Amino acid sequence: MNKFGRWRLFGCAVVVAVVSGCGNSGNSSSSASLRLVNATLTHASLDLLVNAAVAIPATAMDSVSNAASPSSGSVTVQVNDASTATALASAVVSLTGGSHYTIVAYESGGALKTAALTEDFAAPATGSAQMRFYDTSTDAGALDVYVTTDTVTPWDTYLASVSTPTTTMTASTSPTSSGFGLYAASTYRVYVTGAGNKADLRNGFAGTTVTLANQQTATVLLTPASGGVLVNGSTVIQQLAGGYSALRNATARVRLVGAVSANAVVAATAGSTTIDAGNVAPKVGNYVIVPAPSVLAVNVNGAAVTPPAASLVAGVDATLLVYGNPAAATASLITDNNRRPSVSTNIKLRLVNGITGAPGSLSMSANFSTLASDTAAGAASTYGLVAGSTAMQFDVTSALKPEFFTTRA
Repeated sequence: MNKFGRWRLFGCAVVVAVVSGCGNSGNSSSSASLRLVNATLTHASLDLLVNAAVAIPATAMDSVSNAASPSSGSVTVQVNDASTATALASAVVSLTGGSHYTIVAYESGGALKTAALTEDFAAPATGSAQMRFYDTSTDAGALDVYVTTDTVTPWDTYLASVSTPTTTMTASTSPTSSGFGLYAASTYRVYVTGAGNKADLRNGFAGTTVTLANQQTATVLLTPASGGVLVNGSTVIQQLAGGYSALRNATARVRLVGAVSANAVVAATAGSTTIDAGNVAPKVGNYVIVPAPSVLAVNVNGAAVTPPAASLVAGVDATLLVYGNPAAATASLITDNNRRPSVSTNIKLRLVNGITGAPGSLSMSANFSTLASDTAAGAASTYGLVAGSTAMQFDVTSALKPEFFTTRA
């Protein structure tokens, strides 16, 4: 069960993942204001408990709850799945009377995590709004954020015309926050890319739409999609009832791995997006961002190959593996997990079997540690962990051919 971590009190500022300043509040000094955002991927509804009693029931996915008014002081806060009453995260926290808090529940690597935002920032001057970016997608690495009032121009055209991002979110193992920037009251489009690579879009072709009213304070949340590299975007408006909007990523990342024999040329598309225009196998391609869901099409030496039965899911990273002989090639879609190992010195490895014929199922060891066993053709093993090393020996074996393959890297 994931823990919140202890909130520490400094004057009227609460420190969790965001350090915030003081502001005026209409709340009673004996109670605080607390609400919950459900930004999870798999929990349709969440309950928030305070001192073992449900304070906020059934917050639906992609929504913010109404505010509860728990007593100030030290309390036990817990997030439960509303349908099963399973406890997902809990902590003893300290609440300041008269202050406002929003707990954001999100998922990373299948585990529920939380971030707490204080909501007592002073309003900006009349005629303006203020906005910051809060990044919980730690597996995505460093990110560039671009903000534009042009909500019509396609993202690739817009990004081609700018050279400097609005801000850069540095790579970190814990959530990070930008400072606030001042904006005119208007509607904006926020695009997120890999740092230094404008073509590496992370939050979907439509970006994240943010509408700011006069004197509002907004936090744009970047939360992990299921594959670990793409992100979802949402906006929290300070102290505004119902002030939350989410725009889920509607793209996936796919790479083509051509493992067809006889130096065949393998190509693939997803809808109207080209994954690979054609390369001689064997070849491991780069990830390409495509709409999800979309229809996959594969050809080998110009002839169509039956596409995988599995469909693309928004937010995932996937490998499109095409293998076999040119006259009877097979395509399979394998879900990738590009989240970082929890221990920074470890390496996450798996075996993808694109070999057909006599070798059959394959097994693999790295530095004599078994990581994969009996992986069938067209499939991938589960991921294993091995300590990082500047020199590593890989042994791939088959029950039919024990000394099938050995290499050092």
